[in-house]
Amino acid sequence: MLSLDSIIDKLRTVYDSYEGIRIGVAGSYALDTATEESDIDVVVEGDSTRIDIAEKIKELFSIPVDVLWVSLLRQEDEELDIFAAKMGLPINKDSVYKTIMREAIWI
Repeated sequence: MLSLDSIIDKLRTVYDSYEGIRIGVAGSYALDTATEESDIDVVVEGDSTRIDIAEKIKELFSIPVDVLWVSLLRQEDEELDIFAAKMGLPINKDSVYKTIMREAIWI
């Protein structure tokens, strides 16, 4: 099983190769609850149309990697918050976006 430090070391190579991005680790590896079956959740803040960045990240690892784009998660979260407000529902404080932004370990 990979350590968080080894994941961050590998991700740093991508971070150093691209300008204008921010990279972090979320999910079970960030929370120190990863198991042999865990995938790696990588959070990227930057241009979400840069598929090459996601591909480069996935190539670094021999286990499954989910690349999560902050801008897309934020947009979805804002839309859901607006919908909830219109319907008189409470705002979800534990949405994927809000949870990731609380838990992510950024490079």
